[in-house]
Amino acid sequence: MTGNAPNQRPIISLGLSPVLVAVELFGAIAILLAVLLIVKFWAVLPDRIPIHFGLGGLADAWGDKVTIWLVPAVAAIIFAVLTAVSRYPHTFNYPVRITSENAHRQYLLGRGLLAWLKAEICWLLAFVVRQQILVALGNAQRFSVELVLGIIVLIFGTVGVYLLKAYSAR
Repeated sequence: MTGNAPNQRPIISLGLSPVLVAVELFGAIAILLAVLLIVKFWAVLPDRIPIHFGLGGLADAWGDKVTIWLVPAVAAIIFAVLTAVSRYPHTFNYPVRITSENAHRQYLLGRGLLAWLKAEICWLLAFVVRQQILVALGNAQRFSVELVLGIIVLIFGTVGVYLLKAYSAR
């Protein structure tokens, strides 16, 4: 991987595009949805809920129902940390050398990558909450491994698209 030290890179103020604002809202909505699902089903959730699923999607560990709050809490922490980090794109690791000529485009691409990954991870975690609730209530026998794999493929695809764009914007 090529690059240069972050302290040698230009510092540029970047605005928020309408697309980036929409992606940020998309991620925040996922966290809100996870919280609303828990609130909606809290009264009918059993005292013990699935907290871990094996490779086949079957629950293999159970815990107190209050542990379901950990998932949206983790999503909120990831959202907050990546939001804070995205304010300093000159400090990111890039697959190409950053110059004064390509800095603006590379910084936008890097920040866009973080925004998309943040939204995708938050939706993945919201889906985890949904599946925990479905299995806990007996409305599903197993965690949908297929959908999780689909989201993981989406995440890797997002990184792949970013890498293609970053290399072509050298």
